[in-house]
Amino acid sequence: MRQRTSDGRADWRTGGPVVPLALLLLSACPPVRLSAQELPTNAGALFLLFPVGAQAVAMGQTAAALDGRGEAAFWNPAGLATMERSEVALNTASLAAGPTHALTAYFPSRGLGVLGAAVYLVDYGNLERTDSASVTIGRIAPRNIEFLVSYATALAGTVALGVNYKLVEFVVDCSGDCSNFLGGHGVTHALDVGGQVTVGAAGALRLAVVVRNVGFKLQVNNRDQADPLPSRLLVGAAYRMALPAAVGVSGADRLDLKVAADVDSPWGSDGESEMRVGIDVGYQRLLRVRGGYAFVRDGLSGPSVGMGVTSGSVGVDLARTFLTGSELSASNPTFFSFRVSF
Repeated sequence: MRQRTSDGRADWRTGGPVVPLALLLLSACPPVRLSAQELPTNAGALFLLFPVGAQAVAMGQTAAALDGRGEAAFWNPAGLATMERSEVALNTASLAAGPTHALTAYFPSRGLGVLGAAVYLVDYGNLERTDSASVTIGRIAPRNIEFLVSYATALAGTVALGVNYKLVEFVVDCSGDCSNFLGGHGVTHALDVGGQVTVGAAGALRLAVVVRNVGFKLQVNNRDQADPLPSRLLVGAAYRMALPAAVGVSGADRLDLKVAADVDSPWGSDGESEMRVGIDVGYQRLLRVRGGYAFVRDGLSGPSVGMGVTSGSVGVDLARTFLTGSELSASNPTFFSFRVSF
């Protein structure tokens, strides 16, 4: 929903105070080009709910119990505690809102736990700035940036705890004729706190809970336009089982199957819960095939598929979602992850 200048707010043409642009959830709308007569709603922190990482997305975004890789930091930092090797990874996605990029680097240390950091960028492209005759006189470039510092540790081998500190930033830059234009800039801080516990033989069942995006409002111009962060409570579980082996095949060479389910609810605010389910089947870490379904609101429900390949210290994951019941004109989002372990 867009606010027009008749409601008393200044528009891009007159160069009045800038409000945060509407950053919609996972491809919630196609890219837009604002005219001088329109302004979006004030929702500059919703990018924190964009999914990151091809493995989690392929499994229907079931990531509360995700473990053993850096992308867990964006879902539940407790999953970092199970990392056995240092990892640097790049995660990208082609959302309708714009391209996203996340760079992660995490380093396990015996006796200290896992330390690392990540940076996440959402680039919404260029928005046209027009004059009273609807002639383009400049371009506005809105971006969201998130910096994470993470720490995770394992207790007694069955319990993992993790925490993220987040620096969240919203920036609006202008090029061309920027007279009387006040660029928007807002910064805030937040925390994620999560835990995981393994149950059963060889830790086949992993239970998880995390509270995400708990922090201060994102304020760009004044308190009336400050955005509360989209705080969420995420609860989930994942169960891994070995599939029956073929005749003559050793137990170590069996295929295995992982099933997962998450329930995601607002934390400290009203709203409906959302559910996601996913599966992951494959041969050890060499080849994985994944699928899932997200039962979410706003016409964004739908299936997802993907796969992952790991050879030595290099791993690649791909995922694609297929939205149903949506009037989006943009193509279905594609996610790509590349990681190197050492």
